[in-house]
Amino acid sequence: MKILIAPWGNPLGWQEVGYYYEGKCKKSKDPLEIIKEVENPNKTIIVIPDTLSDDFVYSLKNPSYSEIKTICDNLIFNFCTKELNFAPDKIIISYGFGEFNRTKFQGNAMDFYYKVFQELSFYFAELLAEMESKEIEVIFDATHGINYTTILTYRSLREILEIFSYVYDVKLKVLNSDPFFGRAGISKLNINVIEESKILPRISVYNSGKKPIEPYVSLEGKDKKELGQIISNFLKKISYNRDEILVFLGSFFFALPVFVLSYMISSKDIKDKIERISNEFENFIVLNSSGKLEILRKFEFEENFSNLVKAFLISAILEKSGFKKLSDIQLSEIEKLKKEIFKKLQVESNRIDKEIYDIQNLQNITQNYQVYSSILNKNVSQIDKRNFFAHAGFEYNSIKLRKDNNEIYMKICEYNKKQTENLIIDNLPKI
Repeated sequence: MKILIAPWGNPLGWQEVGYYYEGKCKKSKDPLEIIKEVENPNKTIIVIPDTLSDDFVYSLKNPSYSEIKTICDNLIFNFCTKELNFAPDKIIISYGFGEFNRTKFQGNAMDFYYKVFQELSFYFAELLAEMESKEIEVIFDATHGINYTTILTYRSLREILEIFSYVYDVKLKVLNSDPFFGRAGISKLNINVIEESKILPRISVYNSGKKPIEPYVSLEGKDKKELGQIISNFLKKISYNRDEILVFLGSFFFALPVFVLSYMISSKDIKDKIERISNEFENFIVLNSSGKLEILRKFEFEENFSNLVKAFLISAILEKSGFKKLSDIQLSEIEKLKKEIFKKLQVESNRIDKEIYDIQNLQNITQNYQVYSSILNKNVSQIDKRNFFAHAGFEYNSIKLRKDNNEIYMKICEYNKKQTENLIIDNLPKI
């Protein structure tokens, strides 16, 4: 699967020039036309801020935020089909900020990142069904991105690819053409490769006490307090559980296979919560059209929104690989998880292999569940923090074992369950 992604500014001011790439040259208003011709990607994605609507809001009589998004979508689609001879497979419109000729967009600048991270993750998850091989190549063209949009799109893309690389072989190529302005008389611009790398598996998970959305930090006191209560009530309504998400992500982050399968969450359920939170976010975008059109986002996204999206993405990849939530886990399923998900992490993989070997060679496992420590004739009942992580979650007092028809099963020890959950959450980096 080859995917081409480009953050864009407003294309209406771009001029035609000859773009030169991989021995071919083509006159165009944007490099994507020649890049598509040379690379032949399966999918093309364009990312833009909603601020591109500025030149067109005058046509709206009673403007709504959905109409602003429609303006942006039409602008990019029409430019691509008329000027570049292709229709993008996906146009992602995210939240911008700043004051312009006809509009003023107010909100947290990081909202752009969170929305792009959500939309790119959803789209990549959809592509899982089409991926016949384990290879993904992504081409990121930074030529026409505008300051923060390029940086935040690249950041969100890289985080997604690092998660995918647990299972897939992922390559990233970043392109940027020679600058157009200040080069009078130059008729040809080279498209340069500024990064070409193999992406290694990695995930960042942060323990934040904030909600996935919070009142916009610049709002005044009373309004802010009322919005905070609205958010709390809404999150209860959709059964948002911060700890559940953090335990699942932490299990993956620390490579604890028994806990990954025990706390795995349905990607469909997480996606539903993300969409409902995102919709509620947009329900509180207020437009004031007295004079210059002001677009105020009363909510702002926080790190726990990103955690939800990461949990969704990991769940989707696990499901694609044939895994599901289990309370009674076969040792063979642990072996499969290690092979499919953690094999590229040499230290963690070796650690899990050693634990599997030790359990396979136990002589006195019964048909009924017993705490691992009692099988080893150890009298200690408290979980040792160091051993919990050093033994990849196979700590002697954290799991139970049984054997049935030569198959070993395991599950989390009930009376130490809360302690293991707290260990996982409390040892995640805090922000």
